[in-house]
Amino acid sequence: MWLGDVVEHVVVSGGGIAGTALALALRTAGIAVTVVESRPADHGEGAVVRLNPNGMDALRAVGAHQPVIARSFPLVRTERVRPDGSRLGYSLGADPSSQRGLPRVMHWPVLSAVLRELAIERGAVFRHGSRVVDAEVDTPTAAVSLADGSRVEGDVLVGADGANSLVRGRINPDGPEPERLGTRTIYGYAAEPGCEPPPPEVLRSYMGARGFFAATRDAHSGGCFWFTSLHAPNPRRRDDPQRTDELRAEMSELFAGDDTIAPEVVARSERILAFDDHALAHVPRWHTDRAIIIGDALHVAPPASEQGAAMALEDGVQLARCLRDHVDPAAAFAAFERLRRDRVEAVVALGRMGTSRAHQNALARRLRNLRTKAKRYVEWQRKPPMGRGWAYDHHIDWESRA
Repeated sequence: MWLGDVVEHVVVSGGGIAGTALALALRTAGIAVTVVESRPADHGEGAVVRLNPNGMDALRAVGAHQPVIARSFPLVRTERVRPDGSRLGYSLGADPSSQRGLPRVMHWPVLSAVLRELAIERGAVFRHGSRVVDAEVDTPTAAVSLADGSRVEGDVLVGADGANSLVRGRINPDGPEPERLGTRTIYGYAAEPGCEPPPPEVLRSYMGARGFFAATRDAHSGGCFWFTSLHAPNPRRRDDPQRTDELRAEMSELFAGDDTIAPEVVARSERILAFDDHALAHVPRWHTDRAIIIGDALHVAPPASEQGAAMALEDGVQLARCLRDHVDPAAAFAAFERLRRDRVEAVVALGRMGTSRAHQNALARRLRNLRTKAKRYVEWQRKPPMGRGWAYDHHIDWESRA
């Protein structure tokens, strides 16, 4: 049973987007926080991220939206085109009349750095290069043990330690692990693409003979961000290095002969990353009385959900709000679960459906294209298609009690 008067210090295992957003929000609420992260601050890992309006709403709740806007660019619409350039379909990135604005696009390490800088300015402590080897989730003092033999203690422990979470394993010893979906997402970046990519406000998917190639121009650097998805029956090992030359050769073979920008952009890409797609929708036990999990440790949404970063931001801000408003950590955790469980499980389901659609067989794709064409002539003349309203319209009222 919690006997303190207030939560004074939170220990966060994991300094990704969820952990850093939590640190920023906790300091906004006046709560001390120490983030323990195994990677160096300047690790530079990560691909392009689409931050949807609900993620920007979470940042706005804690006054962190303007620095992110300054380092990103807006996405106005997405398009699907044939190799000859004729359009198969399109949708607006979000409702342009919404006060939440449009999705923002940026490099993942840039988002991480912006949030970390803001959190440190507000008093958060980050310990980089500190690998967590154990976590105490049911003891009177929440703590993590580090590889160097030291411990970091706090009033509560938050596991924001990713899809392969150690803290989740301590809270759910026999709990589920993320399910591999049999697909792989490949991200790339070409500083000098050698051709004219789509303008920054457009994400264009070129439908090639053996796969799609989605690309947009980076408004800040002029380079080209791109990604694709492919069937991958054999999993990558977690410790496999990202071999750019091998991935470039594989992607060059995939897009060989396509009369699109894909072959040229791939050949000139200096950064290519591959990630197996996973999903984790339901974790039976989210917390103990002193420890809780958030972000990918709690829910893994496939890239097709377009919500990974936004959901991590929502988690961090909502948990900080709950810890601010409830003296008892267990009550704060229960409030967080009440606010979040239905939503995060629905978003993961959305991502699984999107992954399935992206890998439909030829007949299913043809039928889908016919339906899309019919909608363009019947419905879209009156109201253009927009981003997913129920997912994007989520709002966090920071000033109200959680």
